[in-house]
Amino acid sequence: MKLILNLKMNLTKDSILAYEAFIHDKNVIVLPQYPYLLFFSRGSYALGSQDVSKFAKGSYTGEVCAKGLKALGVQYVLIGHSERKEHFHETGIDFKMKMENTIANGMIPIYCINETMEAYQQDKEMKQIEEQLEMIPSGTSYLIIAFEPTYLIGNEQATFDITHIESVFLKIKDYLMERNINHSIIYGGGISPNNIELLKTINGVEGFILSSSALEKEKLEFIYNSIQ
Repeated sequence: MKLILNLKMNLTKDSILAYEAFIHDKNVIVLPQYPYLLFFSRGSYALGSQDVSKFAKGSYTGEVCAKGLKALGVQYVLIGHSERKEHFHETGIDFKMKMENTIANGMIPIYCINETMEAYQQDKEMKQIEEQLEMIPSGTSYLIIAFEPTYLIGNEQATFDITHIESVFLKIKDYLMERNINHSIIYGGGISPNNIELLKTINGVEGFILSSSALEKEKLEFIYNSIQ
């Protein structure tokens, strides 16, 4: 199973070096902040980026292009996280452009499919899920889909509707198979050592994306060992 570690805007130089040493021999995908990408290069892990510019190149001060990430050994790029929507007002079109740049530079998108509480309660046809899937560029050969219910992110005391998660996975899988897109589907949101055994029972799950649990070494160690 895949295990993706989204470190978000956490850790500084000394702590990131200690973290790299901790995961050095682990088969994970690690997503550090941009300034620390170069500290991750020679372990068993694979390197990913938390974001990428929607622009391929040009005068966009502060942006980081896909070509630049590829040159640093980045293999995966996280795209479409709910925090990009909430705090930076990014849209599906932005995410489509980012996926196009990622794929054009030989990296694999980790595309986040989010679900709001309102959609969970009222969107029985999963239109919100389908609208996000429609942003996947035509001609995509492979990507990772991370299903992350926004109402469960950061909530380790969450109650999980496994049947619903499985129905979302099936919706995603059917959509991608109809378009001959190879894929892996993973889950994120509220994952902890207390519920990892339950979440492993999700039919079709091929891995997990962690954030808060990724930062606590004991929790990460437990979850990592659990899914091996």
